[in-house]
Amino acid sequence: MASAYLMRKLFSCVLLCLFSSIAHGAGSEELRSFTNKNVGKVSLMAPRDWKPVERHSINFGTTFYRFQPSTDGEFDFEILVNDLAHMEIGALVDKDLERYIQSNMASAAPQSLEGKASVFRFVRQHDGVYARLTDKAPKPGEFKLFTQGVRLQGQGVVLFTLYSNDKDGAILKKALAVVESLKFEQ
Repeated sequence: MASAYLMRKLFSCVLLCLFSSIAHGAGSEELRSFTNKNVGKVSLMAPRDWKPVERHSINFGTTFYRFQPSTDGEFDFEILVNDLAHMEIGALVDKDLERYIQSNMASAAPQSLEGKASVFRFVRQHDGVYARLTDKAPKPGEFKLFTQGVRLQGQGVVLFTLYSNDKDGAILKKALAVVESLKFEQ
């Protein structure tokens, strides 16, 4: 009788711990959205403690969505959203994404430890690419890591830049998850 009681108590404790950890993990991100005049509503999931700052280009309609970390100097992460025509890259197609990012990072490559940008596909559909370079001589207060990427969704385009010091890739992983979660809603 006592062992059945103890087993129920133990089972209850295990369930409580499990639900607490699930609830804690689920509460660390939140759904955010904004509107771009050329592509409509844009939604994404982002860490709750990354404060968004949004601005819009009057000339081209590009939305700049910057994330500010809870700790100053932790990273600098910005996403640019628009359609291909207004970004003036209307001819960009999936097969050219690697070359596009390598070209964008060509001027930074000579100052990097890597010497050239190696490009990686990401997102389940593999419709995004990014490259990361390590500054070989950052000045005091500058970030060591420079990441740039692009993702196409139909005529919608997402460009992003991340400056960070996360050698373990923790911030990069979160930033890529934010970009992967981004959806254009008509």
